[in-house]
Amino acid sequence: MFLSQRIIAVSESKIPIVNNDFPISPPGRRSFPPVPGSVFPALFLLFLMFAGSPADLRAQEVQSLDKLSKVTDDQDTKYTTVGNIGLTITNFGTIGNRFNYWPTSPSCEYPKGSRIEHIYQGGLWIGAVRNSEIHVSTGASDRVITTAGLIDGYEFTNEKGDTITEYSTLTDNRPGGSEFSPTAVSHQDFVCDYTDIHTRVPATGDSIAEHVPLGLKVHQESYAWNFPFADFFVILRYKIYNVSTDTLDSVYVGFWNNFVVRNTNLVRPQTPGFFNYTGEGYVDSMRMAYAFDFNGVPGTAPANSYAGLKLLGVTPLPNGVPNLDSLRYQTHYNAWQYRSNDPNADWYASPTDDDNADPRFSRYARMTQSMPQSFIDALRSTPRNVTTLLSTGPYSHLVPGDSIEMVLAVVCAQKVGSSAASYDSLSQRALLYAHANWAQRAYDGSVIDGQIVRYSLPKPPHQPRVRAIVRNQQVQIYWDKTSAEESIDPVSGVKDFEGYRIYQSRLGEDVFNNSSFRLDMALVGDFDRANDSTGFNTGFNRILLDSAKMFPGDTTHYWYTFPPNGADVKLLNGWQYLYGISAYSSGDTANGIPSLESAMTLVRAIPGTLPADNSSKEIGVYPNPYYVNAYWDGTNERLRKLYFYNLPSRCQIKIYTLAGDLVTVLDHDAATYNGNGIQWFSTFGLPGTPAQMAGGEHAWDLVTRYDQAIATGLYLFTVEDKESGTVKRGKFLVIK
Repeated sequence: MFLSQRIIAVSESKIPIVNNDFPISPPGRRSFPPVPGSVFPALFLLFLMFAGSPADLRAQEVQSLDKLSKVTDDQDTKYTTVGNIGLTITNFGTIGNRFNYWPTSPSCEYPKGSRIEHIYQGGLWIGAVRNSEIHVSTGASDRVITTAGLIDGYEFTNEKGDTITEYSTLTDNRPGGSEFSPTAVSHQDFVCDYTDIHTRVPATGDSIAEHVPLGLKVHQESYAWNFPFADFFVILRYKIYNVSTDTLDSVYVGFWNNFVVRNTNLVRPQTPGFFNYTGEGYVDSMRMAYAFDFNGVPGTAPANSYAGLKLLGVTPLPNGVPNLDSLRYQTHYNAWQYRSNDPNADWYASPTDDDNADPRFSRYARMTQSMPQSFIDALRSTPRNVTTLLSTGPYSHLVPGDSIEMVLAVVCAQKVGSSAASYDSLSQRALLYAHANWAQRAYDGSVIDGQIVRYSLPKPPHQPRVRAIVRNQQVQIYWDKTSAEESIDPVSGVKDFEGYRIYQSRLGEDVFNNSSFRLDMALVGDFDRANDSTGFNTGFNRILLDSAKMFPGDTTHYWYTFPPNGADVKLLNGWQYLYGISAYSSGDTANGIPSLESAMTLVRAIPGTLPADNSSKEIGVYPNPYYVNAYWDGTNERLRKLYFYNLPSRCQIKIYTLAGDLVTVLDHDAATYNGNGIQWFSTFGLPGTPAQMAGGEHAWDLVTRYDQAIATGLYLFTVEDKESGTVKRGKFLVIK
């Protein structure tokens, strides 16, 4: 089961507090799955089992998973791949992966591919009174401990065989593993179910320490988009059902989270002190907790970004809350030191019990109130390893079969300006606020026929279909007409295509500013309709072809090209160029919709010589001589590279020392070669976008076939054409 764009009544204040009867969705739109009466299938836990000593756990060090002897249906390797956030989402009530799979899998990475992380782990919290006793069920907390036969902190389990299913509204370029569905909500929906009813993990028999079930089922969905105005947030939607036979009283819902904002290129998760330098803040008017890298210590530079967790809304609204705007007054924020047992820490002491006479040490009491404002303010100016809790309530009663829906957004943004990392001003948070407002707009939806359609974002034109031809000192881009120009906006119902924008990466930014070189691409072309009052009215004549261009094996008709017709643009061979082609709309002033831009269709190209099957061309090497520690090759031996050029389409390259010792052998095939096997291309490239090369060049990382760096000296090479058998020879110099 999964969600479509849900319709609910416009006046949320009219929804009953106790009996949560939701309006029925009209035909063609799916609602949350119904609760199956008194029969609720047993779900079983996916949980993280960490190897290491208790000291390692207390230090929050990265642990390896122990699944050799355990059979579970845990899903903690799924993460969002559309948009610009890589957020791990599990099927047991958590987000983030505790950096267990660093650096190959993101926890909450932004920008995507940068290795700048923002969340260690977060988890759903639900507190209530059942049979006169207070209990809190937690997806995760700072008290997570796993030992043989005992689990503490992970209190939700999933049904055996239940994993995360993935849906998409995209018909083209869907994320891998997703299934197209017209009733999907976003470009990438993750859907799953779990429960708190078990005190032992069904698959393993491990006991969940001190867990007293409230009798809950949770249906969870997450949404991500690739629109440029909506690719910096992920929406988390939780429908919480009472599947017990008891009425739950004084119910609170919330989310515990451990922000850790770090550039892991510069400071690894295992590094002592890694967790201790995050600044935190809270914006009550936006119901948003946020965090930032305070000073980069112990790394060499801070991560220049924010992460936020925003409560978008709850349905029904809590007792005494007349409308969504007033929800801020019953949204509570708390923060405490990770696993702190120090009673002198006051409100920064970690709560240990569900119900404690001292509210500082009671998890439920923390859900019912905010910590004193002076303690909140201090978090912005003093870096700590703290965890945060965002919660709301109360709901007087949750009777069997009723439900509460809570929706949050994980939001990321670049800091604005060049002030010191430790500063946290309103102007620095400008992008964070703008991005959070788009997430809120997605939740608020649009009013159609007197009803709210949630998550119905206005849509820019579709991405154009793009093809690139890479040559000697040239990259020529082609794209189609139909994809973008025939798009219909779902809100206005009209074709509102206006024009195309072409972006190009700045030369050298991939090395010097790799974490954001995609975000910093320069606008190098903007062409729009000439017959309206929007844009520059340039028309398309400069980029329009006389007739459609087609390529073998490709049925697409390509009508546009860049650089423009007649332009003579020379590029540098061997350098990486990233191009992005997007389409944008004219906007809709009647509905308050600005001009919107599609996601870029990206091309990653490395100009170079074409295959030289004519034996008269000289084969060579560049740069020659090669000087180690060149700026463009990074900072270590694995990031070196030089190129052989004017190669035949299929050939074998052998490299020798002056003494005649074989250093390495390289096999080249112009039809398939894209730099694979050279670390430079993965470190400074773009994940998921393979490089396109001209076919007549092959890179080498100056590492021998025995995985050793070569020494200073003169080297000889031979190139054998596999078609003709012709062998050519040459030499190059390496200077360290």
